Amino acid sequence: MKKIPFLSFFGMTKELTALSSYISITDDRAAVIENCKQIVECSEIMAKVLTGSFEIEIWGSGLTMSNFCSDSVEIRGKIESVKLVSRSIRERE
Repeated sequence: MKKIPFLSFFGMTKELTALSSYISITDDRAAVIENCKQIVECSEIMAKVLTGSFEIEIWGSGLTMSNFCSDSVEIRGKIESVKLVSRSIRERE
């Protein structure tokens, strides 16, 4: 996995993995998950996706999933909770 150096707020160099996953949540109405590997399940009350390191569950009501392009998904609806479950190295393969 390629590492990318960057300058942090405090001027120290850190490394980021190029395939880190990002979750952007807007209020309780929308979430965008970047760098996801697979959509596992999507219903009106729960959406589950796999990333390189985590299984992400979003619970709510009236959920819809769209924009699965460039390894990203957008989930809209009334978001009530977000659950992150770390995946073992065996599950990642």
